Amino acid sequence: MTDASLNPQRDLQKIGLIAGSGQFPLLFAHAAAQAGIRVIAVAFQGETDPALADYVEEFHLLKLGQLNRLIRAFQKAGITRAAMAGAINKTRLYTRIRPDWRAVKLLNKLRNKKDDFILRAIAQELESEGILIEPSTMLLPALLAPEGILTRRKPNRREEEDIAFGWQLAKGMGHLDVGQCLVVKNQSVSAVEGIDGTDATIIRGGELCREGAVVVKVSKPRQDLRFDVPAVGLETVETMRRVKAKVLVIEAGKTIIFDQEKMIDTADACGISIVVQKDLPGENQEPPPPLDAVGKPADVLLRKQCTPTPVPLHALVRSARPDAVKVGVVGVGYLGRFHSEKYARLPEARLVAVADLDGDRARTIAAPLQTEFMTDYRQLIGKVEAVSIATPTPLHYSVAKDFLEAGVHVLLEKPMTETVAEADHLIALAERNGCILQVGHLERFNSAFSAIRPHLRNPMFVEADRLALFNERGLDVDVILDLMIHDIDIVLHIIDSPLKELHASGIAVLTALPDIASVRMEFENGAVANLTASRISTKNMRKLRVFQENSYLVADYAERRAYAVYREKEPDEEGYPQVSMEEMEIDERDALEEEIFTFLNTIKGVGAPAVDGVEGRRALAVALEISSQIEGRMREGWQVSGGGSSEFF
Repeated sequence: MTDASLNPQRDLQKIGLIAGSGQFPLLFAHAAAQAGIRVIAVAFQGETDPALADYVEEFHLLKLGQLNRLIRAFQKAGITRAAMAGAINKTRLYTRIRPDWRAVKLLNKLRNKKDDFILRAIAQELESEGILIEPSTMLLPALLAPEGILTRRKPNRREEEDIAFGWQLAKGMGHLDVGQCLVVKNQSVSAVEGIDGTDATIIRGGELCREGAVVVKVSKPRQDLRFDVPAVGLETVETMRRVKAKVLVIEAGKTIIFDQEKMIDTADACGISIVVQKDLPGENQEPPPPLDAVGKPADVLLRKQCTPTPVPLHALVRSARPDAVKVGVVGVGYLGRFHSEKYARLPEARLVAVADLDGDRARTIAAPLQTEFMTDYRQLIGKVEAVSIATPTPLHYSVAKDFLEAGVHVLLEKPMTETVAEADHLIALAERNGCILQVGHLERFNSAFSAIRPHLRNPMFVEADRLALFNERGLDVDVILDLMIHDIDIVLHIIDSPLKELHASGIAVLTALPDIASVRMEFENGAVANLTASRISTKNMRKLRVFQENSYLVADYAERRAYAVYREKEPDEEGYPQVSMEEMEIDERDALEEEIFTFLNTIKGVGAPAVDGVEGRRALAVALEISSQIEGRMREGWQVSGGGSSEFF
């Protein structure tokens, strides 16, 4: 293996560019200029943007099929390394191509005319003349899609099933070298890519699906990513919007994204999910050796020389908009790390720095997010307009107080403070200094709760179960302030009546604080809420049940499901009530990202905080009263009899 193949840019002074259509050749030339590399470009009539001539040292315009002229142009310029960037419209190959004699001989040797064979044959022909083909992304690694979900909307349960179904079929289709894209819905294929390309495939499949299609585009198992990298961009999303498709799935590290910022913004505006994932384990086994122009195994040494250097995936850090809010994060432990990542991927924010007493942890979080770090949070004052505070609860008050006194908007993790008096002081500070004070009650933004919320009509009976496996994190507070406070907030939010009475019981099992709690909340309008919480369960459960006149609603936070049972207006033939059930379509979102997005918009004057300081204080007051009742009983020696409910353990 040559040194050049290990590092494509090493000692590179000039490079050849075989330029197809689109913006890729222009981006390649611009990146080369920035790296001080001269570009000798070969372009094609009717395909390549003529503007490329302004960005390269030499510009040779050829007709499709003039292979000999292409090679001679590179040899005359002393080119020993070249890259292929940009697509060729395949439909024009039937009408526009005029191959020279060298191209004719090459095509006649091919055992088929599939993309991989043609491109690999051309690459081998160039390499036979001493021109090594380099990866087209060698100067533009940031164009490769990073793993993760790039949009605010996430796939729902049905769409996740379609993704798994479509991915497996697309990989299988790739083995046949038929195409790279297909369209599915309800685990049924509506379109497979042909020579007409990705956009045409989306239109065909999307129109058959009517709406809600899932578009899957992957690399082929034998795809040579030096010169044949799948690509998507703004036009892909615009095409999906036309046919009301909902999910685009592409492959991490093996797909180019053009106009990434505009593409994500447009997808967010249209409610489209962009999912970037690695190949599923076991679905894409090691492919057979590549074949040469006549279908025989290629030379082993040549294959080693042509293997591109793997490009590491980059974290999604979006460019901040001109009016972005300057933000910081204080405390980058478990929750603070996620706050930091969400700010970095939202263009409405400019993540100035993260702060943590543990300098090594702060540095580790800051590096991939391309931001600064510090160990003293007070250094953020004067540099930021807003902060997220995700420190341990005992520090919430003092840290938030410093920022609110400085006129900085605050998103404060729950529980907002240790005492009601501290909460009252923060609320007063925020009001006096014109600051937004938002409290982090995530379930308000849970997609399952969002699905049932429009259907709530004067709830009169509520059940909430929240069970969690034991976790050392969060043990500075009891199970009420750690877990149950989420459900307390939801109940106070949906029942429009003053709280009349509380009846609480609980016990400490593995810690010095209550680990299990059961609460009955009674309201003045007669509504009742029963809440249970355990942090020493053998299973996870987060479920809300709401009963009201003529209907029963369920939000399963963990399973991301929502459904309703209705009593129909007309009885059946025997006079009994008729019952129907509806499974609600979930508009899946990341709850924390939505919470932060709302916080940023509120700062800009769009709407009000979803959970302001007053609501956060109200939930805290109820939680503290519950804790007080339980701790009082514990001090009196009260114990749970009979071992407790099996639902808790």
